[in-house]
Amino acid sequence: MAWDFDEGGKFGSEKAAEDYARRNGLSEADFRTRRKGDQVELEIRCSAVDGRALRDSNEGRKDGWF
Repeated sequence: MAWDFDEGGKFGSEKAAEDYARRNGLSEADFRTRRKGDQVELEIRCSAVDGRALRDSNEGRKDGWF
């Protein structure tokens, strides 16, 4: 079964993206990262968020969930 993922934002590094996901209580299975040039895209499994707002201190994030 395939999972649906939504964009979680663009970050300057994998560490920044993973830290953001963990601060929001997401497990390793609930997110994935992908390098695109000098940025890292974070994708979050839709069912992991389930309508709740994610906390965002904007540390390392370039865009995404506002």
